[in-house]
Amino acid sequence: MKSWGMLAVAAAAITFGSTLAMPDVAVAAAEGGVVCGTYEANSKITRTEILARSRTWISARVPYSQADCFGNKYGAYRTDCSGFISMAWGLRISYTTHILEQVAHRIDWADLRPGDALNDRENHVALFIGWADAAKTRPIVREQAGPDGSRPVQRVWSASTARRYVPLRYNGLVEPGGTVTSDTPVTDKPVVNAGPQISNTGQQQLEIFARAADGTIITNFHKTSRWNGWQQLGAEIFASDPVALMNPETKIVEVFARGTDGIVYRRVDGKWVALGATAVAGNPVLGWNAKNKAVEVFARGADGTLLAFTDKWAPVGDRKIQGDPAVMDKDVYARSSDDKLVKWDGTAWQDQGDTKIVSDPRVAVDQVFVRSASGSVEQYAAGVWKSLGGKGTGAPSAVFNTTTGSIDVVQLGEGGIVEHSRATASGWTTWAKLGNTKVSEAPNAMYHAQTKTVEVFARTDDGKLIRRFYKEKAGWSQWALLSDRGIS
Repeated sequence: MKSWGMLAVAAAAITFGSTLAMPDVAVAAAEGGVVCGTYEANSKITRTEILARSRTWISARVPYSQADCFGNKYGAYRTDCSGFISMAWGLRISYTTHILEQVAHRIDWADLRPGDALNDRENHVALFIGWADAAKTRPIVREQAGPDGSRPVQRVWSASTARRYVPLRYNGLVEPGGTVTSDTPVTDKPVVNAGPQISNTGQQQLEIFARAADGTIITNFHKTSRWNGWQQLGAEIFASDPVALMNPETKIVEVFARGTDGIVYRRVDGKWVALGATAVAGNPVLGWNAKNKAVEVFARGADGTLLAFTDKWAPVGDRKIQGDPAVMDKDVYARSSDDKLVKWDGTAWQDQGDTKIVSDPRVAVDQVFVRSASGSVEQYAAGVWKSLGGKGTGAPSAVFNTTTGSIDVVQLGEGGIVEHSRATASGWTTWAKLGNTKVSEAPNAMYHAQTKTVEVFARTDDGKLIRRFYKEKAGWSQWALLSDRGIS
């Protein structure tokens, strides 16, 4: 066995000045206490190679330490639990449990395969080898666990121990056939959602924005399984929920909200900046203007005319609308003053049939969803109306799942219960209740590219934000409270 501890300290003194461009190195150094080998890139690696690498530390009986390194033909890595995983996966540095999620993504328990990992980012991580029982509750793991001096082992965890961990799969894993696992989003095309949340493809995290009970704008985010906590974005009071879109050019999330003075504000460099001096009656809605390469803001004006802002506010035609519009590529859909679905195609407003609607429109891919006077959800696509049935209130929320190629719709059903329907090869599924938790207003749905989940957000009767998500094979999670902070 060769110890690299003192060499690592000297190397850290030489290389630490270059870590501003590589924040993972700086974080690993600060949290792990020692920097060992530093390599050009994270490996592309097979499961067989991962298992072979992990066996070498077991054979060498490498003693556990957060302040030492061990080197062999696979490189030098810190000799603790996350250093062991970093070595097995062939990472370019010794990562910590806190930042392993930068190079891995969450998977279902049923999808665990040899070479994946089980991570508790606050405490420990282990390499998954297989299952010790047919029910798949007790995993076989290889781990470099403390205390100091302990040797790496292969053993079986109890079911209760295992459930404290999050299953992860390395993004550089090469599966049979040469496919490289990755959590890179299918597309960077900006997706505007009905609600105040966004899948931030730049930072690979789910960000949410809300209006707190006191009227201020607050934000929260998570990457894998834990939320960071609410943070207030200034002391200013707002009249509308915030909306956000990741600018595909700058990779910066842009956030907008309507103030109590009716003026739309944008969050810029840590402060709120007014978009001109025009007061609007509706809430801001966002779209991406590919021609101008800028976020375009739409809102209903005081006289009912739709306004658009790129560098200044300007009317969009002369038709009066109700509520808030929805943006789909170059088209804008809205509810007219006579309760019809209308579309602005860039030159003129056009009626989209005679169906009477009572909600704002919501869009997913090339389809529009509204609520009819009878309470049913109606789908409009390629000039054809189709009823999804059901009976509810408020605007339905629709999202395109790029993993399955399907569309999911959620609504506020009777009795204040959230209901769900999905488009399948045989048609739309019947409306199904998502638990029995009552909510106070129509839910919002979106697709989170990093975790490949359909995310649903709603507000309880006492003003608490709750979340539920759907993942293929695993199904629906339970409703979970994001915090006890009230939102409006």
